[in-house]
Amino acid sequence: MRALVLVVLCALGPALAAAQDTAIVIQPESAGVMVPPPELPHAVAEDAVRRYNAATTTRLVGRSRLPHGNEWRGDVAVRNGTVVVAGRVDGTLLVINGDAILDSGAVVTGDVIVVGGTAARSPAAVVGGDLRVYTAPLAYRAKGEEIALAPPDLRRWLRRLGIEKSWGTADSRSSLTLATGGTFNRVEGLPVVFGPLFDWKLHRNLRLRVDALGVFRTAGDFTNKRSDLGYLLRTELRAGEAPAYGIEFRAFDDVTPVEDWGLRAGEVGWAAFLFQRDYRDYYLSKGVAGRVFVQPDRSLRFDIDVRHDGQTTVNARDPWTVFRNDQAWRPNPPIDDGHYTTLTGAVTFDTRNDRLDPTAGWLLRARFENSRSKDVTPQAGVPAAVRAPIPTDGSYAFSRLFVDFRRYTRVSPSGRVNLRLFAGGWIGGDALPLQQRLSTGGPDPLTGYGFRHTACNGDIIDPTFGGTRLAACDRVILAQAEYRGHLSLHWSYGSSAPEDEGAKSLFTLQGPDLVVLADAGQAWLVGGGPGRLPANRLPTLGSWLADLGLGIDWGGMGMYVAKAVTAGEPLRFTLRLDHRF
Repeated sequence: MRALVLVVLCALGPALAAAQDTAIVIQPESAGVMVPPPELPHAVAEDAVRRYNAATTTRLVGRSRLPHGNEWRGDVAVRNGTVVVAGRVDGTLLVINGDAILDSGAVVTGDVIVVGGTAARSPAAVVGGDLRVYTAPLAYRAKGEEIALAPPDLRRWLRRLGIEKSWGTADSRSSLTLATGGTFNRVEGLPVVFGPLFDWKLHRNLRLRVDALGVFRTAGDFTNKRSDLGYLLRTELRAGEAPAYGIEFRAFDDVTPVEDWGLRAGEVGWAAFLFQRDYRDYYLSKGVAGRVFVQPDRSLRFDIDVRHDGQTTVNARDPWTVFRNDQAWRPNPPIDDGHYTTLTGAVTFDTRNDRLDPTAGWLLRARFENSRSKDVTPQAGVPAAVRAPIPTDGSYAFSRLFVDFRRYTRVSPSGRVNLRLFAGGWIGGDALPLQQRLSTGGPDPLTGYGFRHTACNGDIIDPTFGGTRLAACDRVILAQAEYRGHLSLHWSYGSSAPEDEGAKSLFTLQGPDLVVLADAGQAWLVGGGPGRLPANRLPTLGSWLADLGLGIDWGGMGMYVAKAVTAGEPLRFTLRLDHRF
């Protein structure tokens, strides 16, 4: 069966790639199974670059405004910012990676083209030509006052690859997809998703999306409680783009990671597939969920999610790997099985100028979780030194809180400073279940330390947990800082100058970033007694783990070397497929 799936993937790839309206799509960073909308068509990207670089185009950068009674003569292009038009544009208005707001009294005699943003139009606004909106961002690089298409992002291909055949128009589309839907891991091998996707425009600012996906787990059957097949059924009703609000319903049967805040899913998958090093643990999650969200501004979003799922222990299998295939995988630790009802509230504030390669802006995230279970089955073998007994009378409940603050600042034309503070874990209620506990240690976020250097599991000696390296801490805190200095290096085969769009570069090599990094953090147990801290205290700075290091980052593909400064650890080398944060 596994061989058949691989044959089908290989056979359908060339056939579908040649079909009309077919796109190679990359799955997003996700713990579950999701399929993103199509990326920006190449023809649209080329047209945007050509219009922006035209000699007759007036170019603006950042947030712009045309007041009522004023006029812009000729074509106007705005990039990296919102443009508010209340006056007259005598030509075409192009907005790249920003939003267009046409107030009452706005007159645009030509087209309005928005790439990488949204358009809000007053009923009284007049557009003489077409209004075209493409929400997918334009990947470009600046060269003086002009721009050029950025080289293909290898990171996208390395994360997840799939094939999608689509029908319909820009307003309503139906698709069939066959794609990798998650992370290669020692529990399910390579999850492959397949099925139809529907995206319909019901009204001017109202869209309905329906995904009906099956999941084939190539590692084979694991226990008598599950099969090779999982599923994701998702419906989302969304009104507007910014501001926007909507509601979503999901039914799912998927394999969920225990800790997903360190290495990204794609990096975990490649480490497992190539070197048989799986940096996550997993459990089976099967249930339903609902979510409502409000996005009053492009940079601000609020989410409330209610989820009820059965969480079950799964054992590690033996999927094939490129290297070390003759070695045994690290056992997947057991969890506290049961049915959990979880209420989650989240807020995101994101002003970064680029989601993939930010050089300026803030990213602030906060998430609160309250979870309850009436039938939890606590795993035996966890001593009281690690956690208090979990009640089994139907009253089990606990709460967690996570905050992630990031700041990106350009300090010179070629230099940037990036800062991050992350903290999270238990804040109230009963002791955390095993699947919600934490740890810290390399290769991310503390690059200079070994995997789960601090995991609070030293008192767990039950043979059930032998070799699992269980994450058992209640809380974690982390601070990261890095300086990135760009090294000038450009080489290309063929022309890649913006003014020569007819001669396309087949290969482009740009300079890397030299990264100087520092990390510090700690994980700990909450409570009284040896090795614990009261709930209202943080670890003293002297007890934090810390490391220093250097790295080379080439468009997200990086190599780092780091040394722990608070423990006798060797130099550690790490390969990354994306920026650290």
